[in-house]
Amino acid sequence: MLQTPGGPRSAGGDLATRLNVALDRIEHLIARYDLQAAHALRNYHWAQALTVGLAAITPCLIILAKENPTNGLLNWLQLFFPAIAAIAAGVTHIFRWREDAVRFTSLAEAIRSILWRFQTRAGEFGVSAGVTDEQALDQLVVKVDEVNVQSVARWSAAQVAEAPTATAPAQPATAGAER
Repeated sequence: MLQTPGGPRSAGGDLATRLNVALDRIEHLIARYDLQAAHALRNYHWAQALTVGLAAITPCLIILAKENPTNGLLNWLQLFFPAIAAIAAGVTHIFRWREDAVRFTSLAEAIRSILWRFQTRAGEFGVSAGVTDEQALDQLVVKVDEVNVQSVARWSAAQVAEAPTATAPAQPATAGAER
């Protein structure tokens, strides 16, 4: 249910309550993005290891099948392993786990940086800049939300970005040449 400021289910108006709500949300975001980054990186490493391992085994299977032409299992495995390696490589490309790990790690670190500046009252949250605790909290919430929403917007744009078509005419290489 959506909450409105000052409504019956709102976080309250006092600074301590608002600070606790904001810090809980920020800690939740950081933990979630760290977890998502770890999962994405683990998936990427597993798929890459599978690709390399199966590709490395393939020549051995080819040699063994050549030495034992009547062994149907070896003949089948020499075809099966490269196919699975190709699928693992394709899945790695399709799901973009490495890019997701970088994105989630960067996002978590950006939010940590904002939180660190808030907690130490540095930069835009500084007392020397004439910012009260109430204003600093408002700025913290807005900045963290902006970083989060911008990340989602960039991810969404990347997901719907049109891939270059194979029928597009090739552009000649023009290194150093001006148009």
